[in-house]
Amino acid sequence: MAQIKKFKLNKGVATPYIKNFFRDNKLFLITFFGLYIAVFAISIFIVLNYQNQLSHNNYYQMLLEGEYSYFKVTLQYLLFNLLFAFCAMITYHKRYAFALMYFVVTFIAYRLAVNIIGCWQYNLFINILNAVLFYFIINTMYVITIVLIVCHINSHYLYCVDRCPATLKNIFKFSLITTIITSICIIICTVVLPLILCKILF
Repeated sequence: MAQIKKFKLNKGVATPYIKNFFRDNKLFLITFFGLYIAVFAISIFIVLNYQNQLSHNNYYQMLLEGEYSYFKVTLQYLLFNLLFAFCAMITYHKRYAFALMYFVVTFIAYRLAVNIIGCWQYNLFINILNAVLFYFIINTMYVITIVLIVCHINSHYLYCVDRCPATLKNIFKFSLITTIITSICIIICTVVLPLILCKILF
C-alpha cells in the first residue's frame, strides 16, 4: 500500500526561503512600501484642506446604525483586490511594465487618505476603528498583493521565452495563493472584526 505523506511545514526550508525572498526583493519592498507610506502621509496634509468637501462611508458608524451590509461591502473590496492582483500579474508580458504598479500604489495611498479624512465625521473612537481596522488594513492588503506578485514575476520572468507556459503557470499559481491569503485578511476586516466588535462594543 502506498504510504500517504502528510504535508508538514519545514521550518528549516521555509525560513531560508523567506530570508532569500526579502533579500532578493529588498529594492522592490523598500520602494513600494516607502512610496505607499510617503504618499499617504503627504496626501493626509493635502486632503485636510478639503475635509469639509469630502464625504465617505464610515463603516463602523454604519454598523452602529444597523446599515452595514456585510455581503455587499465584502464583495466590493474582494473584487478590488482581485483587480489589483490581475493588473500586477499581467505585467509579466513587458520587462519594465511593473513600474506602472508604482502609479497604482500611489493611487491607493492617496485614496486611503481621502477615505480616512472623508469619513472623519463622528466620535474619535468610531473614526479610529474605521480608519485603522478597515481602510488602512484593507488598502495595505492591496499593496501587499501587488508587491508580492511583482516581486515573484521579476524573480522568474528572465526564464520566460515567448509564451513559456511553465513559468506562466507558476506566476498564476503564486498570484492566486497571494490573492486568496490577502482576501482572507480583507474578509476578517469586513466580516469577522465587525461581527465581534458589534457584539462586544455596540
